[in-house]
Amino acid sequence: MKRLVALIIVFFLASTAIPAGAYSLDSQTTVAIPQNYEFLGIVYYLAYGPQDPFVTYRGQYLNDVESWFGRYRNHKVVGMLREYLADANSISERDYRLLYLDQVALSLPPGMQVGVPPSQIKNLAWFLGVDTEWMSEFLTALRDFAEETDFSEFYSLHEAYYQKDIDLYAGALRLLPPKDFMGRYMDLTGIEFKFLHPYLVAFHAHAYRPKGVYGLAGIQPLVRRIPQRTLWSLKTARDTMFGLPLNRDCLNNPGLDRLNYLGMVYHELGHDISTRELNLYDSLPEELSYLESTIEEDMPYLAVYDIHFWGDSGMVYEGFADGWEDFAIANVDPEYSELAMWMQRGWGEFWIDDMVELYGKYANESVQNNGDIRMYIRDIAEELKERIPEENSSVLYHQRVPVTPLRAFDRGAVTGKVVVVYGTQNPDPKGTEYDRETAELIANNLKTFYSQWNGSVEIVVKADVNVTDDELGENLVLVGGPAANSIVAEMQEHFPLRFVKEGDYWVIEHNTNWSVDSFIITENESDPVLKGRLDLSDDLTAALLLAVRNPDDPENYIVWIAGADRYGTRLFRNPTYYLSSYEIFTGKEIEMGFYVQPLASS
Repeated sequence: MKRLVALIIVFFLASTAIPAGAYSLDSQTTVAIPQNYEFLGIVYYLAYGPQDPFVTYRGQYLNDVESWFGRYRNHKVVGMLREYLADANSISERDYRLLYLDQVALSLPPGMQVGVPPSQIKNLAWFLGVDTEWMSEFLTALRDFAEETDFSEFYSLHEAYYQKDIDLYAGALRLLPPKDFMGRYMDLTGIEFKFLHPYLVAFHAHAYRPKGVYGLAGIQPLVRRIPQRTLWSLKTARDTMFGLPLNRDCLNNPGLDRLNYLGMVYHELGHDISTRELNLYDSLPEELSYLESTIEEDMPYLAVYDIHFWGDSGMVYEGFADGWEDFAIANVDPEYSELAMWMQRGWGEFWIDDMVELYGKYANESVQNNGDIRMYIRDIAEELKERIPEENSSVLYHQRVPVTPLRAFDRGAVTGKVVVVYGTQNPDPKGTEYDRETAELIANNLKTFYSQWNGSVEIVVKADVNVTDDELGENLVLVGGPAANSIVAEMQEHFPLRFVKEGDYWVIEHNTNWSVDSFIITENESDPVLKGRLDLSDDLTAALLLAVRNPDDPENYIVWIAGADRYGTRLFRNPTYYLSSYEIFTGKEIEMGFYVQPLASS
């Protein structure tokens, strides 16, 4: 099933009609929640239930879905959907299958109110990798389901729910209208911009390109290279790689939601301007594939569970899309763009600075020469090879990619062992027991995280007093602050953050010996991201998560999770998806810091 297109997706068909639940930004730009997304989403909900990793938290809407459609759980189409997804043996595989299935939904008549021509059925069957007979039967079952449930009426009655998301999307697009920005650098004659999104189920975002259309379809997944730390993203973003729960380190900031969405928009528009041109020169992505291989050498497990690595050069295409995103968003919020670039480096894209500089260079040329940015994609690729030659790729990777929990846990897959250490020094026995339970929760999440690795990873939970000298040099997760965990008390001077005693309380302090790029996410809707660090001298509630190279064996890592109290420590019970070197959460602000720790041999 791994027919990877690196999210280089071209619709072969049909309908691009705009549904009722839509907003038109201008004569060329529309954002919508199409009927067929919800139609397919509801069938999926009936197949897998509200706890499924791809079903988003939608409150009363879920109750309405259950009330209206619950009695149809045994409908033929529900069974056929389960059949189609039955051999998707991991969350990533299901994400990949849904990536194709959602495109089928978007190509069908809205609400399945009319039939599908035989020629299109054949194309759809090929696209899904099924036979024509099964596809015809599935489409008939879909149409029967739509008629029997009166789906179109349900959709019409719930447009007020969809409109809340559309308002957010429209607000984001108004910050940097694609027609205006893209029109600076290319000819938009005959091009429309369409952005189509689900509401109930998290279908993976991808480029949406019927003929003459630029845009995207799907929803923002969890593990992406953008700072999703908001209440809205807690409801809508999903861990579409492992199905793990999200931590609640989030703020209420619609301004950050709009920037996150706008970044996703320009990422996919980056695919629109670069994919076709890269494909015209087949050798270019292949010649740059060493960029992806360099990431895989350091983070081989990432290449297993992230579908962008399932081809030979998927991350090359992603780099071209991310570069355009960062170049565009810098026009709206430069500090947000800089933060996004750091997180992209955290995912391994050590060439992202070069991509942004090259887009800036050739965008200027396209303006000066009355040209088209698409004409310069080959030049950008050729110059990227010159800037980052293959023989220097590994060195530049280690000089540019920050230490992160994501990177640390990838190392745990390679070594085959992670030791989760809780403290026993808390004078309150209940505190020690609580920290032990937190360590067990973290260990269980790590077991799920490593479920797609071909080898075995031993997850050991130990009290600090039982850790051996040899284990101190392994990949560790330290749970609790220095008052509770004796290993933390000994090691925290080697960390960029530490807890210090202020009177009767412990507060977080920055270690000034570290070179850190740090950003503050705020609740200020008009300016969500600032450069700088928090003053934590009076904050008695802050919690932290950080990753560093293990000073006893720098090939390995330490991930430290701690709060001002035991409850703050448990905030980060799932530490697997973080792309910053550290995060401090106060409840009102978040500080995200980045640092590079190259090995002496790099």
